[in-house]
Formats: sequence, structure tokens, C-alpha cells
Amino acid sequence: MHGRRRVKSTAEAERARREKEAVKIQEYRQLVENCFRMEIGCCPQRSNHEYTQNAFEITTKILWQNPDFYTIWNFRRNILIHGLLKDAPEDQRQGLLSEELVFLQEIFQSNPKSYWIFNHRRWCLETMPIPDWKKELYLVEKMLELDARNFHGWDYRRYVKSKLVNSMQPKELLQTDLDFTKKKLEQNFSNYSAWHQRSKLLPHLLSDASEDERKRLIDEEFGIAKSAIYTDPDDQSAWLYYWWLLGREPHHTSVRDDSIHEESSMALATVKGDRSTILAGEIEELKELLEEESNSKWCLQTLMHFYQELKYAKKLDDSELYNLDNEMEEICVRLIKIDSMRARRYEDIRNNLN
Repeated sequence: MHGRRRVKSTAEAERARREKEAVKIQEYRQLVENCFRMEIGCCPQRSNHEYTQNAFEITTKILWQNPDFYTIWNFRRNILIHGLLKDAPEDQRQGLLSEELVFLQEIFQSNPKSYWIFNHRRWCLETMPIPDWKKELYLVEKMLELDARNFHGWDYRRYVKSKLVNSMQPKELLQTDLDFTKKKLEQNFSNYSAWHQRSKLLPHLLSDASEDERKRLIDEEFGIAKSAIYTDPDDQSAWLYYWWLLGREPHHTSVRDDSIHEESSMALATVKGDRSTILAGEIEELKELLEEESNSKWCLQTLMHFYQELKYAKKLDDSELYNLDNEMEEICVRLIKIDSMRARRYEDIRNNLN
């Protein structure tokens, strides 16, 4: 009709989109071809590679479109090392690498889980005359506010913290880390990276703590884990941390094969008292939770796991062993029904009961 804008049909719109995409692909391929034609650093024995500003800008255009092209990152570093930074005064080196950090920060926004961006950022900071590690810590923590479960970000944060050892007291570093992970868990209990980080921090904090302080820290950890479990009984992250807190006796098969943490945590749990007494107390609490969450796979698995631990932690008489095996058999029957994927494992455990 007159006066009304013509709307493209679906087929026309799709054809236009493909044509536009084809142009972009061709432009990208041309950039890559130009980059390799220059042989930027890929053949050091030859003399025709270019370490120029033009070559540097080509890598920028490519990396904007494909930040996981690790060969181009290698080319880019060679341009900086053998070209732009070579023989440059310290203030110019600082300025160029600061600009590089800004560039990385910009492409981080659309590619927050690119390993090669993190790798290049490490190189920039280690190459800078005066790296600002405190600012870097601030930036990575801001990034984790956007995605608290970005494991690349958590790993990078550990790296940055390691660079701050000389500027902060070890205990202060550990405590700030513990506070940070607690904040992240309060925002979302389903954050495996935060739980994992706490499992790395806690042994170091306990090693130099007084007996009262050790007990306070452990009580707090159990409280945080249980709060998460009661909030969402189906989330595995808190359950795995709970298992880690209680530790594991050596040389037996568990109800699960998840890797909780290589470092034994039995010393952590025994701060609270005798291990068998602790296990018995935790078992009673789990039974109460099971009354409310009767089909909780993780609650049943944990109860089974703690029963197994109790058999190894305490010498039981025949009557106690008989009752314990009956409890475990009942749990196996329930787990076979609600967790059919692991039915064979539960059947094996059931068949191996005394």
C-alpha cells in the first residue's frame, strides 16, 4: 500500500543476512592471509617478517573477531617484543602495555572465558615495568561480580593474589580471600569455584590459629555448608564441600567417586572432637533433613557416605554393625529407585554389606 514501508519477506531477509555475513567472512580471511603473509614472527630465521604498527593493527582487527586465535596472540607478542617495545624507554613501555590492558578489558566484555585473553593479560603485567596488581585484583573481582562462576576468572584471581604476597601480610591475604568467597556464596550457594577456593584457604588459616580460633573457624564452615544444604538440598556444590569438611578415611570405596579435594581434611573436622562422635552427630542431623526432603538424592548419598565413614572410624560390636548395615541397605534400596543411573553402584554396596 502507498505510504507504508515495504517489509522484506523471510526468504529475502535470510538471503540479505547471508550476503552480509559472507562479506564479513571474506574480510576476516583477508586479514588472516595478510597477517600470515607478513610472517610476523613465525619464522625467525627469515628476514621478511614485519614488527610494524600496521602489522600490530591487523592482529587487533583479527582478535576483535576471534579472540581464541592463539597463533595471532603469539604474533602480537612478537610484534611488541621485537618491534614496538624494543629499545623503548620505560615510560613508553609502560604506556604501550597499559593500552594493551585496556584493549584486553574491552574484548573481555564479550569473551569473558577466553583462555588466551587471560594468558596475554598475564604476559602484559609481567612485562610492564610497574604493574599495578591491586588494581588488577579490583578488576578481576568486578568481573566475577558479573559471572561469579567463571572458573577462568577464579584461577586468574588466584594468580593475581600470588603477586600481592610481598605487599600484604599472609594472614591478611587469606582472610580477605575467605571474606570474598563468603560474599560470593551468600549471593549464590551454587558456586563450586567459591567452595573450592575455601577448601584451599582453610588449611592455611588453621595451621597458625589458636585452638579457640580453629574451633570457631570450623564451626563457621559447618554452618555455612549446612545453610546452603538446607536452602537447596539438590545442589551438589555445598554437599561436596560438606563431605570435604568431614574428611575421608583411606582405603575404601565410597558411594561416589567425585574428587572432593586431594588434601585430607580429617584434621579440620577433628578440631571439633572425636571423629566418630562428629559423624554420629552429623548423621542424626541428616536424618532430620531427610524427613523433610525424603527424595533428596544428595542427602541419601551423604548419609550413606557418613555411615561408611563411621564403620572405619569406630570399632563397632556385632549388634551396632548389624543395625548400621540394615540402615545402609534401606538407603541403597531408596537410592536405586530415585537415582537409577547409579543403580549398579548401590547394588554393589548393598551386596558387600555384612
